[in-house]
Amino acid sequence: MSSDVHSDVNVDESLDEFEQFVVSKTSGATNLSATSELDMYLKDSLLPRARDFDILNWWKTNGVKFPTLQKMARDILAIPVSTVASEFAFSRSGKLINPHRNRLHHTTVEALMCSRRWLWNEANGDGIQTCPSILDEEDDQDDRDSK
Repeated sequence: MSSDVHSDVNVDESLDEFEQFVVSKTSGATNLSATSELDMYLKDSLLPRARDFDILNWWKTNGVKFPTLQKMARDILAIPVSTVASEFAFSRSGKLINPHRNRLHHTTVEALMCSRRWLWNEANGDGIQTCPSILDEEDDQDDRDSK
């Protein structure tokens, strides 16, 4: 009876060691295949530049060769491109809030206005300045209206 218990313990230990071996080989193989996929992509010959090159179609066609990179490209290329000029989007001339754009919360508008000013000042070497609060401006306007 004691030999049966002893052999069961040995079998369990052997299975545990085997499981550890399988896990180590599986995780190493996954890292190796991802690295190999990137290496294959980087070693692939460059395509000639063309104005009519369709990058989405290229990834669709070559996704079988580079499945992990295809998933990454799909995430990156799915970001919508904006056709709005940045000056128009951050204009201070009242285009931020008008009858067609009146659903922005006042703190969002304030953040956009401050961001625009900070980016403009940084680009022109003026440094970051404080931005007056829209709520302060509204209070000032209310005070003027009540007089």
